[in-house]
Amino acid sequence: MQPVQLSLLPEQSPPQPNQLINQLPQPQLQETVTQLARLIAKLTAARRTEADDE
Repeated sequence: MQPVQLSLLPEQSPPQPNQLINQLPQPQLQETVTQLARLIAKLTAARRTEADDE
């Protein structure tokens, strides 16, 4: 028989994305969205370049 560790604490799970967004101050939220948009644009441009090379 193996020992078992029991806990009365609730299971920790990460917060939902909409909860995280609501916690960010407006300037940080705007910067986050801007950086994400730039990253998506770079990825899209790189994939187009790869497709043109084929």
